[in-house]
Amino acid sequence: MEAIERITTNRDWMTLLLLGIIFLIVIVSSLDQKRLKQLISLPYNDLYLLDYEPSVWLGFNTILFIVSNTILSLFIYIFLENFYLNKIVFISFPFIRIIGIVFGYWFFRYGIGRFIAYLFEIQQLQKKLIFAKISYFFSASLYLLIFLIFEIYLFNNQATFLLISFSVFTILLLIRYYHFLRLYKREIIANLFYFILYLCALEIAPLLIAIKVGL
Repeated sequence: MEAIERITTNRDWMTLLLLGIIFLIVIVSSLDQKRLKQLISLPYNDLYLLDYEPSVWLGFNTILFIVSNTILSLFIYIFLENFYLNKIVFISFPFIRIIGIVFGYWFFRYGIGRFIAYLFEIQQLQKKLIFAKISYFFSASLYLLIFLIFEIYLFNNQATFLLISFSVFTILLLIRYYHFLRLYKREIIANLFYFILYLCALEIAPLLIAIKVGL
């Protein structure tokens, strides 16, 4: 009987990347451990948004921005590796391309948001919206990291667990809309036109552009 060659994926670079992510999380914890704990509990407790000012580019948030987008990029890479392997094998440095698109998406989205806020003179509301949404993204990404570690080292890229991880991450992001609408209901009603424009310009358009660039 002939031996069948088993195709395996080199995980060394993923291990180094995950170690770097964990190292950055340790740094964040050393900066403000209480804040990090409140951020992790954000899906079921919105005290984080009430206790902290809507400042986006503090050191704490800057590090988490890098961490969260790296986690998401790695998850997207593994997802594509499982379901679209025939496409990514022909792309040079696919993870670098993915992480570039993910970071580009956020900067493009932030730029549009700033422009719209300036145009309609609602900078303060825009700061609150960005702070709330990016905080929920940080929190969901930290949960995704746990699933990602299990996916890489325990389940060995099993498609079923990958879909479960994606579902949990999506649910966590959807939960943010409930808290978001509950906390800022008054401001949203007072600026309903901006909120509709916000959904179209900052939620849908940048995502479609990122997908188009990725293709």
